[in-house]
Amino acid sequence: MQALPNFALLRRATPSRRSRTALLVCLCAVSLLASCDSSNPVAPEGTVLTLTANPARIASDSTSQIRVVARRPNGTPVNPGTIILLGTTIGRVTPSVETDSAGEAVGILEGNGEFGMATVTATVGSSEAVTADVQIGLPAGSISVQATPSTVAETGGSVTLLAIVRDDQGQALPDAEVNFRTETGSLASGGRLLTTANDGSVSDELTIEASDLDVLQGDTFQVEAEVGGNGGSLVQAADVVSIQRLPVASFTFGTQNLTVVFTDTTEGNPTRWQWNFGNGPTPGESSTSLLQNPSFRYSAAGTYTVTLTVSNSLGSDTISQFVSVSGQ
Repeated sequence: MQALPNFALLRRATPSRRSRTALLVCLCAVSLLASCDSSNPVAPEGTVLTLTANPARIASDSTSQIRVVARRPNGTPVNPGTIILLGTTIGRVTPSVETDSAGEAVGILEGNGEFGMATVTATVGSSEAVTADVQIGLPAGSISVQATPSTVAETGGSVTLLAIVRDDQGQALPDAEVNFRTETGSLASGGRLLTTANDGSVSDELTIEASDLDVLQGDTFQVEAEVGGNGGSLVQAADVVSIQRLPVASFTFGTQNLTVVFTDTTEGNPTRWQWNFGNGPTPGESSTSLLQNPSFRYSAAGTYTVTLTVSNSLGSDTISQFVSVSGQ
């Protein structure tokens, strides 16, 4: 006998009209929620914004975190996803940010090489805008510069220039742009701006040729460093480098009876002096001196040949003169 179809089972497997209706309602609800999520909530009338920047002082190529808190007039957070518009007078800032469940949103202010006070603005809906100031390009309060070594030979050499920059509160200033300058020679930087390290220091190398020093008057030249200060002003410092030249010996003297006072007038920054007063060996007396400006009392009147030899790291030079003493 042939089995009949199980209509009861088939009926149970077919969705009822009530089930189809419930399913349609659920699908509509999901669609409605998706539609709601795709649009951004509108800030309610009277929304209160709080705007902070951290840090409030940044280098010209650094960043600051911009934090906005949006709350309803009753103090509760605005809806998540509320758009807040940001703007700035200097640098670049995230143009718009969205609040989270706590009503907070975070953007970034970035320095773009400009120097000054950036005013960051936050607005939402018709609520009153709020602002926060960020100093971009930290102003220097002071700068010092030191040349090492402080003396260079007339044949040329190299000198390291070290600058230390501090802010207006006396703290080391990183990322400050320093310009070194010199009266002679050539800088490794080529005159371009150099940036300080975390300890506020930056250095440049000065190379000097003999031909650079030949055209200078005197035995010194100046090196400088400058950095931007408040209001666009320049903060400057200088140091002096001595030129170590081969000495050219010379001296003058004055007599009074048997005593003669000698004065060294050597050019070229000597570091050692050797005098011979030309009186020959005298018992109990020295006929020489290592002082720069000695005095000597002769035992008898006469004319003596006095010799001065001077020296420094480059070499030495000698000069002799007749010195007459009368004894009166």
